[in-house]
This record gives sequence, C-alpha cells and structure tokens, in this order.
Amino acid sequence: MGIPQSKNGKQIKTLNLGQQSPFAVGGTRLCFVHPDDSNKCVKVLRLDRTPQARRKLTSGIKKLRPVRHWDDQLKELTAYRHLLARDKATLWQHIPEFFGSVETDLGVGIVTRIFRNFDGNFPRNLEQEVPHGIDNSLRTGIEEFKKWLRQELVVTRDLLPHNIIVVRNSSELCRLMIVDGLGNSEWIPVSTWFRSFAQRKIERKIAKFERRVDDLRPIQ
Repeated sequence: MGIPQSKNGKQIKTLNLGQQSPFAVGGTRLCFVHPDDSNKCVKVLRLDRTPQARRKLTSGIKKLRPVRHWDDQLKELTAYRHLLARDKATLWQHIPEFFGSVETDLGVGIVTRIFRNFDGNFPRNLEQEVPHGIDNSLRTGIEEFKKWLRQELVVTRDLLPHNIIVVRNSSELCRLMIVDGLGNSEWIPVSTWFRSFAQRKIERKIAKFERRVDDLRPIQ
C-alpha cells in the first residue's frame, strides 16, 4: 500500500495507537490520548463498528442507504466543517476544539481537545454523574448548556447523556461538553440551512434531553 503522502509529495506521519489503551470506549469509537500531545484526543472507529460492519447488521430498507450514512467519522468531520465556517470562539464553550484529522494505524483519526477534571481524572459522562444526584454545580452547568444550545443553534443528533461529559473545573464549577453525536441527522438538512427550523429542532432536542436526565435521577 505504501507510505501515505500529501499532495506535495511529503511523507505523512502515521500515529501509532494500536499499542495504547483507549481512555474511553464509545458506541462506535475509541478515544486515545494523542501520542505527541497529552492535551489532545484522537478518536478512531472501533474495528467492529466500521460503516461496512454497521450496514451489514441492518435489515430492510435501511440496508439501501449508502455506506457513508453509517460513518460517524465522516458525520463529525462534516459537522466540524460547518462549525468552523461560523468562526465564533463561543462555539467551543461546550464542544471540544477541533484540530483536524490524522492518519493512524487504526484508520482515520479525529483530533480534538482533551478534558480532565481539576483533580487530573478524566470526566464522567452525564449518564454516570446524574444517578449520584444533581448538585448545584451540575444544575448550573446543565442550565448554561441549554442556554448555549439556544444561543448558538448547534444542531446535533440526539443529546444522549452518555455523549455529554461533565468537566469539573473545581469542586463548585462544572461544564458540559458534547463529545459525540455532532452533526445533523436529517435526510434533508433544513435545520442547517434555516434558522427557524434550527430553533424548533433545538427545542425538541432539549425537551428530550431533559426527560433523559430526569430518568437518570436517583429514586428518592
């Protein structure tokens, strides 16, 4: 297959992740600390969740969808391209900053900002946090997150609690970050094109998000 090269003929460095252990495992991807920069994360597809593997597991009319429909890397790269076109620093308040894509020994990797809590540990997601109770910092963090969604109109797939991490900046301050699920799931992306459609969609997403969070609350 040869050594990957850029358009100008220079050799492209391939990151070796296969010998590392991922710090997080998602439904379709693995997350690694960047070998050359501990402040960055590299996300790659799980070998059992490639677009081809996912398509093979479907049945009926869904099987007729093109392979790219099942590619979460492609969806996220497309979403980041739309976000970067806005050129607004406020976007990165609740979305990891994007540093492009890289070649790895496990396939194409997406490079983003990595997050750790004030104590140095990796953050837990909402699905792990909420069952322990919603303290004042988390309650404030959730409200700020919803306010940001309405302000920035960032269209995502479903706002699933396990795709949103709770970054503890101190014992009294936290911030919610969407680490998976970026991108428009609409067949015709009208919410990307028209502000009014985006506003209505965001409200529906927030309503579902609130119900999911309530379902995770500990039984009193």
